[in-house]
Amino acid sequence: MNSRKPSHVDSMDFAQFPISLKALLDTPLPSQSADLKSLDTLVLDFETSGFDVDKDKVLSMGWVEIRNSQIRLTSARHIVLDQPVLREYDSVRIHHLRPETLRNFGVCEQEAFAQLFCAMKGKILVVHGSVMEKRFLQRYLTIHYGQASLPLIWLDTLKIEQYLEQFRQVRHDWRLSSVRTAHSLPEYQAHNALNDAIATAELYLAQIHRLFTHESAPLHIVAEISA
Repeated sequence: MNSRKPSHVDSMDFAQFPISLKALLDTPLPSQSADLKSLDTLVLDFETSGFDVDKDKVLSMGWVEIRNSQIRLTSARHIVLDQPVLREYDSVRIHHLRPETLRNFGVCEQEAFAQLFCAMKGKILVVHGSVMEKRFLQRYLTIHYGQASLPLIWLDTLKIEQYLEQFRQVRHDWRLSSVRTAHSLPEYQAHNALNDAIATAELYLAQIHRLFTHESAPLHIVAEISA
């Protein structure tokens, strides 16, 4: 087992970190040879106001846990953030989030990320196209805690699917909905953080089964595919 806390964190004021972040950093990572099917997993999705981390904001977060290869719907969370929306039309059209919803029902950014850090503790992270979640998480950490980064293990269902595509007819549409269709999974309403998290969780389990069937699924193999 390896400590999560990166060496450069030691030079920072670790005492100023919130309890949820300290707990995350102090939780050891699993062995690279560990069987993914037995590891606790958090499937995550962010909905944002745009793609520019310097200008745009996280509007909502959704996640659900997988334990022993089973999706735990009781763990599902959907958090709306109290963020100003500059492009109201786009936020409603794409995410179905009206400014008044964000204003009246949203929580502050610090509270949302604190809840996320608690949920991340001891978990492998799964996303579909990890770039956005990684960038917005890193931006939040940079703004509030300097250059702190989290030694998390990210698995990416988009990259897993691209790997599987080597053995099938080439497909160029990597959207979550299209990839799910290829696995005969039902349709979900897209661009809702919780819906997308659950949809990704189902896809991830289907992919792991296709890769390993009833054999063990070594973490390092899927981590390398997801890199």
